[in-house]
Amino acid sequence: MSSIWSSIDAAGTGVNVDQTWINTIASNVANMNDGVTPGTPVYQAQYVVAGEQVSPATAGETAMGTGVQVESIDLGPAQGQNEYEPTNPQANAQGEVTYPVVDIGTQLADLVQAQTSYQANAKVMADSQTSYQAILNIKA
Repeated sequence: MSSIWSSIDAAGTGVNVDQTWINTIASNVANMNDGVTPGTPVYQAQYVVAGEQVSPATAGETAMGTGVQVESIDLGPAQGQNEYEPTNPQANAQGEVTYPVVDIGTQLADLVQAQTSYQANAKVMADSQTSYQAILNIKA
């Protein structure tokens, strides 16, 4: 059986996942221009993998979804992409510099999606709190 606070709890899990998603996007964008000498480890883009959060089943009941959770943070390609920049201090003898594989268009589209999800979850939490407060204010 769920509590009257379950809507706030479920939306709270969404806010946590959304914040992690926004943080990984920020990290990807902040590091996308970090060039290194080819053959040196390069920044790997991060991608949040979210999944259902399920409460354990009790005797006679089935498991019930209670929100979402970060299942893992996957990493993008480790090899990076080479660009010809002979004047860059990080360039090798052939004038190449390795940059992380981060697509700014994809990152910005994901940011809009994460922000919208965050706002929706925050609104559910605020509206639930208002509803619960109204219930408490009812005078018999």
